[in-house]
Amino acid sequence: MRQTTFLMSSEASVIRVIFSQYWMHCERYPNHKLDRIKLLNELREVVVHASAEIITSDTSLSPFGADELSRILELVNHLQEIVKDSDLPHSTCVIARFMHYFCRSKYYNFCGLPCARLDADKSVYKEVTSFDTLTSSLSLALDAMLFWAPRAHLDDLRRVWVDKCINSPRWKDYNTKLMAEWIGITIYSTVMLAVDVSFLAVPNVNITQSQSIGVIATYLSIISITGSLVVSVLLVRQNQKNGCESADKAGDFLFNMTGTVFGDKALATVNSLPYAMGMWGMIYFAIALLYNVFKSTTTVMLATVVSGCVVVTMFILWFIWAAREFHIFTRLAKLAFPALLS
Repeated sequence: MRQTTFLMSSEASVIRVIFSQYWMHCERYPNHKLDRIKLLNELREVVVHASAEIITSDTSLSPFGADELSRILELVNHLQEIVKDSDLPHSTCVIARFMHYFCRSKYYNFCGLPCARLDADKSVYKEVTSFDTLTSSLSLALDAMLFWAPRAHLDDLRRVWVDKCINSPRWKDYNTKLMAEWIGITIYSTVMLAVDVSFLAVPNVNITQSQSIGVIATYLSIISITGSLVVSVLLVRQNQKNGCESADKAGDFLFNMTGTVFGDKALATVNSLPYAMGMWGMIYFAIALLYNVFKSTTTVMLATVVSGCVVVTMFILWFIWAAREFHIFTRLAKLAFPALLS
């Protein structure tokens, strides 16, 4: 809290705030007589620098994306041609609006201070970590049940939501990525739901025996896939409602979603539910299929199926080990020896 107060009350930060409010005032009252040619040259330099930063870095602090900066540069070039012959307030309003966005970005990133943020995904504050064995154990168990999907979503979320400030271009890319993932999972869930229902109609599957492992596993698969489908639809609807909001409204949305006791992990866990439930649905279906294969089959068929299962399992485990997808050994080591690895 003391560090936050120092940053907000420093001379450089106060100057950035005053400039930001000044440009907002000029935008709303554009009848001021400004040197618009000089301001356009300055704005052009700022836009060119931001464009070069986006091209050469993945951690740009620009409040606009590459496409938006290209359109802004075209607009600035057009304004440079017309301000020489006209003195209408519309040009002043446009210049002031863009200058306000860039000045506000400098303020949020503590421009001019020794601890200024240089990368979009880096915090300017010292991270305070507290280790609790019970909480860490529960978190590890939940991550394992959800196939470590919350960890991936949490890393992506923390690249967007840094120091309770949102990066607009990254927020848009993040929502586009989420939409593509959820829509894809919706298609997979629909296919798996049809497969499960069709599996129950196979003559070899006797649904009259409600205690059968194959039938129970199929029912669990249907429940998991249905849950994945429902959650995917709800998340897509929520993303369509809040994903295209402005940076300010998106910041309010993230603040409300992550302002609970669980923090960012709660939102990351919710976003990973469609994938996790879809995985459980496929696992239950595999159990039902293998049970019906093994309970009544010839020796040749049994040997062939077992060989195929062993090969597929080896490929899956090899991928997990090679990609370090789950990072399970690292997390277990941190849980067992927190003092040595801190």
